[in-house]
Amino acid sequence: MLRRPAEVSGKTSVMVLIICLSLSIVLLALPTENRIRVADRLGMVLTSPYWQVRNFGEDVVRTRDENAWLRERVVELELMAETGDRMVRDANRMAGPALDPGFEGELVPCRVIMRQRSRFATMIKIQSLVPVNWQPWQPVISSKGYLGRLRTVISGNEAWVELLSAPDFALGVELDRTGLLGVLHPRADRFVLEMVGRDEDIQVGDLVITSGIAEIREGGFEGLGDRTLRGFPVGVVSQVSSPSEMIFKEIVVQASAKFDYNETVFVVLPYWSDRSQEDAGGNTP
Repeated sequence: MLRRPAEVSGKTSVMVLIICLSLSIVLLALPTENRIRVADRLGMVLTSPYWQVRNFGEDVVRTRDENAWLRERVVELELMAETGDRMVRDANRMAGPALDPGFEGELVPCRVIMRQRSRFATMIKIQSLVPVNWQPWQPVISSKGYLGRLRTVISGNEAWVELLSAPDFALGVELDRTGLLGVLHPRADRFVLEMVGRDEDIQVGDLVITSGIAEIREGGFEGLGDRTLRGFPVGVVSQVSSPSEMIFKEIVVQASAKFDYNETVFVVLPYWSDRSQEDAGGNTP
């Protein structure tokens, strides 16, 4: 049974009133200097808890924003460092496809506020701390690697993200060591790398990154915002085989990002993109 909330009795109200009146009379009876001093002390005693709670709340909000900014800077610096190493390897290899030089964008930290409750989740809902003029299909990463792409923009602060684990997801990827290209697909509870010839040099432990060349999706969009930039870690090769009856290798990839648990993710915006919410209300797929 529901209990009725406790009510203040009449005697308690009268007692509080008497105490307040008594304090007022005592203050009025004191000399002016003592009256000010006592009133100041009483004010500190009565208002100090309120100001402590308020200051604590402001510190929590400020710390949350600072942590989001620090996570953004750490991930951005890591991506820039990986880009530099990749450019050196590309130069040493002196061959391969003409791809983007690496990370080219701005990271927007977002909190995961909702996810599909399933063993192999395919969608998450994110919320930005500030309004963002984001577009569908922009890449979303975690601190570990490529996570997915924006699917539906709800508002300037919220959007749905399609995870790499979605059944119809297909992503153009590159083998970082050799520059070989392929297409990554989810298959049941694992990821497979397809379209790689059976005689190509693939080793267990090879890093797989986004290629920045092609993505397979319904419809299409024009401009820089419709594709995933090159260089985001996707995973590492965990199994390789070359069946004699097939022209392509069978390659299994262990994803770098975690799809069942994320607190903070990052939406990658082009440098020319404006974070302000000017026309975010109409950006729906």
